[in-house]
Amino acid sequence: MVNSKSKFLELSKKFKILKRLYFFYNIYIRNFKFLKNGTQFGEDKYIIELFDKNFIGKFLDVGCYHPTRHNNTFIMYKNGWSGMNIDLNPLTIELFDFMRPRDININSGVSDTEIEKKLYFIDELNTQNTLDKNQLNFLKNHHNIKDDEILEKKITTRNLNNILDDYKFYNIDFMNLDIEGHELKVLETLDFNKINIKYLCIEMIEHNKESVLNNEKIKDLLTKNNFKLIKNFDFNFIYRKEN
Repeated sequence: MVNSKSKFLELSKKFKILKRLYFFYNIYIRNFKFLKNGTQFGEDKYIIELFDKNFIGKFLDVGCYHPTRHNNTFIMYKNGWSGMNIDLNPLTIELFDFMRPRDININSGVSDTEIEKKLYFIDELNTQNTLDKNQLNFLKNHHNIKDDEILEKKITTRNLNNILDDYKFYNIDFMNLDIEGHELKVLETLDFNKINIKYLCIEMIEHNKESVLNNEKIKDLLTKNNFKLIKNFDFNFIYRKEN
């Protein structure tokens, strides 16, 4: 099954029609059920109700993974919103270009510095690809990921401030941050004085002492920048910027 998928993806790189067929299959057939309800815990319904019914806003989704599946911004896109989606997986961004052409879709790893980093890579379309060694330990211990399933790659990361500067993308009604244990690195260098975020949803998983400490730092950082926790859905925490 894996070999067949890999062969098809390899062929699709050569033939545009096959690529578009694969995109259609991945979104409208394989993940058909997510066209109606795409989020992990139904948090998208809560998030969209934080805004007026006819409000058309801007979103930022860092670690966007898939345009419909496990995605908190798809409901917004369907309601006329647009925004920016960033992911380190090239296939992810190709799917976004196909499904969500109003958005700015960027293939990049995001971190605190613009430098070559080690990527622990599992699959071309996988939520578990990570830049974080501690997150990799979590995957091994809790998701039964074996060493021979992990490919180490080198990628050059970008600082989120610089990406947003490129597009003058400073006013964000909703931001989603889910980058597999690397969230603190991004938030520590994010310019909250320049970038106005009304609501933020962030994944925080606590699986060992290091992850607990990182999450406490995230909470302290958000509190310091006037964000208040208003709701959590399992390990997804939703914050509102207080005036």
